[in-house]
Amino acid sequence: MFGAVAGTATWLLIALLRVPEIFGIGSDAGLIPVVILAAILGISRYRFVFPFLAVALLILTLVVSYSTIIVEPARALIRDDSIKGRADAVVALSAGVTADGYLTQQGVDRTLKSIELVERGVAPVLLFTREEKKGRNFYLSSADDQARVAHLAHLGSILSTRRVRSTRDEALAVASIAAYRGWNHIVLVTSPFHSRRACAAFEKVGLTVTCVPSDSRDVALKRLVHGHDRLGAFGFWLYEKAGALRYRQAGWI
Repeated sequence: MFGAVAGTATWLLIALLRVPEIFGIGSDAGLIPVVILAAILGISRYRFVFPFLAVALLILTLVVSYSTIIVEPARALIRDDSIKGRADAVVALSAGVTADGYLTQQGVDRTLKSIELVERGVAPVLLFTREEKKGRNFYLSSADDQARVAHLAHLGSILSTRRVRSTRDEALAVASIAAYRGWNHIVLVTSPFHSRRACAAFEKVGLTVTCVPSDSRDVALKRLVHGHDRLGAFGFWLYEKAGALRYRQAGWI
């Protein structure tokens, strides 16, 4: 029992720090396996492994929450370019689609910012990247909700890419459309903590990019004074650092 409790605490702290997202799994996916492993170790000579991990993760969580240690590293991920001149298109990156077929919070943030830029006359066209979920009896696409929000703003010219699965895939899909339409300069809209890696990935495929981060409604990044915002920023920082390492190794940035 002691081992199972320690395993539960360990996984909940791991999920709170958003570590599972690095591996593309949900926060609930590892709970049962970790609890079972911890329970087994709890009756062996390794019974202190998970209690030690839980205490270490708790200390990390408290340090991140109640200090400013993550503020500057997180903000260093943000790339915010000045918009100079008119671009060929505003490109809004998708951020997944929910089980009900709606945009996620970050997807809404990106969509709203991209619409704002088109309405300001930054570019004549808005291009969305499209994510999809398919199952035996369902098909979900981010394009439906993206189009719905854009139409509420009475935007006439919107486009969508083929299905994409990653930032690298988005860059390749947009580069293909840009080559076909003769575009060179795009304004790229994505979430703040994703902006530096994403814009570098698009530049790597030969596009001229002006990077514009969307407004952040899930993490109050302008101040980062509350523990939950700092924990959120830490999770994004961890995810982006892992992503940047992978992209550099693959030569994608």
